[in-house]
Amino acid sequence: MGGCETGPTAPPVRPDNSDLDPAGERRQDGPVKQLLRLMAKGANRREARLLPGWAIPVILLVAGPVSPGAGAAEAEAGAGGPRGSARGGRTISLDELLAALDRNHDGRISRGEATGTYGPRFAQWDADGDGFATPREIHDYRLRLGIDDRGFRIANGGRGGSSPGPAASGQTGNNPRGRGGARGARAAATATFLEGPADWRLETMPVPPGFAPDIACRGAEEIRFAPGMFDPGASDYFTCILALLLEDAPDLGSEAIKDFLEKYYRGLSIGVGRRKGLAPDPQQMVAGLESAPPGAGATSRFVGHIVFFDTFSDGRRITLNVEALVVPRPEQRQTGLVLLVSPSAGTAAVWPTLRDLGRQAALRMRGPD
Repeated sequence: MGGCETGPTAPPVRPDNSDLDPAGERRQDGPVKQLLRLMAKGANRREARLLPGWAIPVILLVAGPVSPGAGAAEAEAGAGGPRGSARGGRTISLDELLAALDRNHDGRISRGEATGTYGPRFAQWDADGDGFATPREIHDYRLRLGIDDRGFRIANGGRGGSSPGPAASGQTGNNPRGRGGARGARAAATATFLEGPADWRLETMPVPPGFAPDIACRGAEEIRFAPGMFDPGASDYFTCILALLLEDAPDLGSEAIKDFLEKYYRGLSIGVGRRKGLAPDPQQMVAGLESAPPGAGATSRFVGHIVFFDTFSDGRRITLNVEALVVPRPEQRQTGLVLLVSPSAGTAAVWPTLRDLGRQAALRMRGPD
């Protein structure tokens, strides 16, 4: 053969600087730290052979049994995430974790989104077993391991206890919704208008949500789910209250609210169904509203319904009864909208609770007279 044949030039390999200290100097770690560092970054066998042969037996002898909590903390620190996320004494932050896994930008991580090394951990994140891990649930799990929301180890972490909640930057909590990009950064769910009940799970997100980007309004949403929200056999099945604060003071009449409901619930049903292999018919998800006497704190009130396919369960077709309270805030150039939602008839036992929550939310939106 005449001459040498060469293939395509391989891209340069970036140096792994995970063993540099904050000043950029090469760490002079002993074998114990070397081993832990290699484990944290998922070292392969070749890298592990860089340790002296006596290192591992000595480490096992000195360290003794490793607690399950410590092992979980190391696994959490070393799993997936952006390249270099474990550098400088830090693992992947809560924001980074959600940005990496929350592919549909709905503000939480589904079982299907927890891929790779995160798959086995999902059951530990999903504290309530509803098939979704919210930022609060992931925050609580990481806190028990001694990892804060920025990805740093907590001095007294891993010993139980709790904290006020995820302190990640930006908004939007933790729900079957949310929006991508900077607006999709996750934060603690904090109630401004829906202060209770405590056993009604609170979630927050921006408007429009990621699953319904064609909603024209802009603002923020709080939502509380009744305890039986995702249990088709519960008396408060798919019962919730939404409080929306919308910017630029939109005029919300029956047609505007009808349009909002259809885009919101179509997007929600289709988005969840897509992940589960369900294909609800958007043309059937139609809303109807009519005026009703205004309630306390609201200048106008509407009652009606929206047809919905519950893809959170088995895709069943249900009719959600809706009561809407509109609260103008002209001085702030905002409009408040409170939505009470339940498939139960208006005379069912859950409605007095819903209406009381709606009245309180409307009064908080309106503010002092």
